[in-house]
Amino acid sequence: MDDEILRLKAQLRQATEAELAERVRQHQLRVDRIRAGVRNRETLQLAVPETPLDFLAIGDSWFEYPLSDDGLPLPFWNAAIVGRKQLQSMGNPPPLVLSHALHGQAMTAILSWRNQERFIQAITDKTRWVNGKPDAILLSGGGDDIVGDQFAIYVDYGGGGLDKDRFQGLLASVEASYKDLFALRDRFLPDTPIFAHCYDYAIPNEVHPIFSGPWLQPPLHFAGYTYSQGLAIVKDAIDGFHQLLSKLADGRNFILVDTRGTLTRDASRPMGWANEIHPYTAGFTALAHKFLVALQGRFPGRI
Repeated sequence: MDDEILRLKAQLRQATEAELAERVRQHQLRVDRIRAGVRNRETLQLAVPETPLDFLAIGDSWFEYPLSDDGLPLPFWNAAIVGRKQLQSMGNPPPLVLSHALHGQAMTAILSWRNQERFIQAITDKTRWVNGKPDAILLSGGGDDIVGDQFAIYVDYGGGGLDKDRFQGLLASVEASYKDLFALRDRFLPDTPIFAHCYDYAIPNEVHPIFSGPWLQPPLHFAGYTYSQGLAIVKDAIDGFHQLLSKLADGRNFILVDTRGTLTRDASRPMGWANEIHPYTAGFTALAHKFLVALQGRFPGRI
């Protein structure tokens, strides 16, 4: 059994590495085409248009969601915020995004030393970016630290709701991870902004894809809460997370995209929730548009 588990873990690692390598390759092809076009226009002494913005994206399933609205896997498809048909198709001109996001990652995993090593390798190689370096870092992180079986830790049994003291302990770990990312950015990409979001008011209805979840209803049910009570607890958790990020956004070149209230708090299409913690594709499009507005505020006329 142990050998089988190790074998499956090795296969998953290899598949993940192959997926990330393919994203790097596809991004490099787009960068090379744009740079070649600029060189050709310069050779012909033609006006060179503004090059598109180029972002590094890191994080979880709100940036990497390879499922249809019916929960079916779709190879080479990303319906989430930074997908090719989402943020990368918005704006004038649309931006490029090199995404290292992987679904299911808590902030402590996103900022593991192996991932940080990947980020450093990417951001210090000027040939990987249209403008020589990422114009911004886009982050989706913190949700997987909260949701899941461990969510039972942060609620009182039988009616007290979210335990604020214990939940603050969780947020302290998330805060440490964000501050570590700020430190990495300050060392290798000084003056580069970081954009992140605060999720939305998820629904603990036990709906989930066949291979993952549910993330909310089981721990809430275990602790003695009904669906309507669970809705209130999840709202408190998201508002607490937003409060943390708002504090971090003070003076750190960190822009918080407030995504609360974007989605309809039910399971109906198109703006509801496809499962407990992920919207339908139309919802991801609305969330991507909120990022677009924030980016246009920081980069006027460039997106």
